[in-house]
Amino acid sequence: MTNRWLQLLETHVEKGLLGLAALFMLFMLWMYMLNSPNTATYNAQELGPRELMDSIKQDADRLDAAVQGAKPKDLEEEHFSEKLRQQFAQGIFGEDQQEGLAVSAQLPRVAAFGRPIVVPGLAESEGAESSGAVVLATPLRPSQPKLRTGRSLVIDAQLRIESEEAAESAAAPPSEQPKSKETAWVTIASYFNKKAQYDEMIKAGYANYRANAYVVSQDVQRQEVLSTGEYSEWEDVAAGKAMPKCDLPEPQFDDETKQLINKDEIRQAFALVKNNQDVLMQPPFYMVEAGDFWMAPPLAGHEDEEDEEDEEIEDDSDRRRGGNVSTGRRSGRTGRAGRSSGRTGRSGRSGRSSGAASGGRSPGAAKSPGDSDREERKQIRDDLKETRKLLGKKEYEEARRLAELIINNRAASEGNKRESRELLKIAERWIDILAAREGGGGRSRSSGIAERIVNPETEEPAVWFHDDNVEAGKTYRYRMRVKLWNRYVGRVRAVKNQEQAQQSIVNGEWSYPSDPITVTPSTYFFLSSCKQPDSASFDVWKWRKGRWLKQRFDISVGDVIGGSERMKTGEYDEEGAEVEAEIDFHTGAVVLDMRFDEPVRDRWPRKDGAFVYRDKDSMVLTYLDPADGRIKERLLLYDSVDPKNKELKDQAW
Repeated sequence: MTNRWLQLLETHVEKGLLGLAALFMLFMLWMYMLNSPNTATYNAQELGPRELMDSIKQDADRLDAAVQGAKPKDLEEEHFSEKLRQQFAQGIFGEDQQEGLAVSAQLPRVAAFGRPIVVPGLAESEGAESSGAVVLATPLRPSQPKLRTGRSLVIDAQLRIESEEAAESAAAPPSEQPKSKETAWVTIASYFNKKAQYDEMIKAGYANYRANAYVVSQDVQRQEVLSTGEYSEWEDVAAGKAMPKCDLPEPQFDDETKQLINKDEIRQAFALVKNNQDVLMQPPFYMVEAGDFWMAPPLAGHEDEEDEEDEEIEDDSDRRRGGNVSTGRRSGRTGRAGRSSGRTGRSGRSGRSSGAASGGRSPGAAKSPGDSDREERKQIRDDLKETRKLLGKKEYEEARRLAELIINNRAASEGNKRESRELLKIAERWIDILAAREGGGGRSRSSGIAERIVNPETEEPAVWFHDDNVEAGKTYRYRMRVKLWNRYVGRVRAVKNQEQAQQSIVNGEWSYPSDPITVTPSTYFFLSSCKQPDSASFDVWKWRKGRWLKQRFDISVGDVIGGSERMKTGEYDEEGAEVEAEIDFHTGAVVLDMRFDEPVRDRWPRKDGAFVYRDKDSMVLTYLDPADGRIKERLLLYDSVDPKNKELKDQAW
């Protein structure tokens, strides 16, 4: 069976191969001779070789014509210089960054070697604003306060820190311009270490751009010396008109979402605080018309310089007194304002020769030196009287000119020059006040401040507070703390304690207490003579509108020192007439005892510089001081050479 199939296959295999060859031949004839040419798809059309070449050529011709006739499109140029200026104006963080976007703690490396550049303070706080790790840093303790006191006649106007729009809408009409008032004051000043505060904020997790401390205000507390010699409890000092007023809104939050509602108000308040740091840290004092002109307290590096006259007074006091024996004598001066150095005046004056103005002799008949000196001194006294009249008539420019002439007159005594300097201060201060009023206000931000006070060694800025709610003659000591703006107010997610994000101000630590200071009193009194067996005379000095007026009173045991007297005040009305008024010289001090010829130890200087102690008789008077309720003594021997008594006599008008 198998052989049969093999024979059949061998017989017909050749025929099969010939058939396949015939079929292939027929296929080739159909493909190349009978079928149409090959086509290709171009522009959605089936085209043969000829049509395809023609179509491509047509498209190429159209493209060439379009290119040859086309115009370039106008391109919008980008102003790179303006863009760069705007970026610099925004600062390194820009508007978005101020809203809390994190800054990279690592700057990109510009070379293929070296370590990455790390920004100090950012590595610790990166991501802290969203992680809730920030803890508010408590403002640091300021330095131990220094104090200065005085009594002044001031323009009663309060400085307000507010936006320009609010200032314009709240401007007082001309009829409501501030008036003058007498006030006793104490200025409390400390140094605040901003650099150390920055480091504390960085340690607390603050972002670097939030670690700058911005002072909002200063809190002050004081203690009063009681009659027992002890201090009272600490009490808050309310800010009076001497301190600038800055109304800041309280942050308001949604009860459910805890989101800050008045975000725009808080942002504006922060801008107001940030832009007024000099005024908030070192507020200017009132405009001073007369009396003690304001000076910053004697902080380290800005201590008072004693002039030669003060040294002479103290040396004379040391020669005549044996130290602080009297319990009624004050232990030191209470912050007198420094004297103004007079301006260089003109060399002549109408109605007087230049020789007279400079201490020389006018042409004319020969006179003895004594007559010439007496005439010159009389002319100086007349000029001082005329200067006071000019101030009364509000002719301040002429009063300033005349006071300058006296200061530069070689024949004027030191007392004449001192009085002229005081008159010159008053005239110049009134000129400044009138200029400020013409400019739209009764108090300028620059009044009372010559320059920003900083520690010359550490560059720590000073902060201070004006207390104008003090009682004359009382003794106080103070402490201060600084209040800073909360840089994380309203940022609930950033702080660890959410309540800390709900306050706009952070209270600092209290400073150490200051040394005590006695407020400049409105009256001084000194024993002037004794009248045995039961009376004595007192010289009582009363402060009135920047002037010290004196009256003498006879008193006995049980009497109150002082009284009321009608007298000339040294003021002049607009017509040039001297003003008389009833002056209250009551001191409130009650005389308790008088002892005549009481032996007192005194000391006298020797030529070799040593002192000789010896006993000397003096009247001793015991009295009750109403300022602090303590019993004190006055000695006639010491009051006659008391530096303050001599100073008041030199300033008397």
